[in-house]
Amino acid sequence: MTFYLKQLEVGMIQNFNYLIGCSETKECGVVDAAFEVDRILSMAKKDGMKITTALFTHTHYDHIDGIGELTKRANIGKIYVHKNEAKALSEFKEKVTEIDDGSLIPIGNISLKVLHTPGHLPGCVCYLGDNFVVTGDTLFTGAIGRCDFPESNPKDMYRSLQKLKELPDDTRVYPGHDYGASITSTIGEEKKTNPYLMISSEENFLRM
Repeated sequence: MTFYLKQLEVGMIQNFNYLIGCSETKECGVVDAAFEVDRILSMAKKDGMKITTALFTHTHYDHIDGIGELTKRANIGKIYVHKNEAKALSEFKEKVTEIDDGSLIPIGNISLKVLHTPGHLPGCVCYLGDNFVVTGDTLFTGAIGRCDFPESNPKDMYRSLQKLKELPDDTRVYPGHDYGASITSTIGEEKKTNPYLMISSEENFLRM
């Protein structure tokens, strides 16, 4: 199995959209479709990929803004979102598949594993592929997502970061925003340099 992955920076707040799919069947999914759907479609077409799926790391507007246009212009069969946030996509309920920790999402001959990583929002997830993880607003390069929204939970965020730290050090990290010194990193690099991953206890994390 060969993974296809493309990273695309869109919008005014430096969002990353991702195309992830199967190089053999040429099917792919869009992670966090927002803002510049034209560019997403153009990239897929240029690479000979067919968009069949939409996946969301969470449902803040800057991550779901483009789903309406995407469903009109691409043959989206399924929309994947954590069960805690499915209500935000109720408009598309006939296509929505609710996911949870450990769910497997098939795209062509490949599959992505869901890691439930609440903290930024209750339904935040990361998508684990072949030696890479798309982390949404849970983990950035050198930073983490905000925990001060009404539905945020700093204790959950600490536990979610511990889950990510258990991944192999060479796992490539693809974040939800271009907020760091680099557009991608690895779990090993983040464990050494990200101050939030270097904290040794929940108490110290909450204090920070």
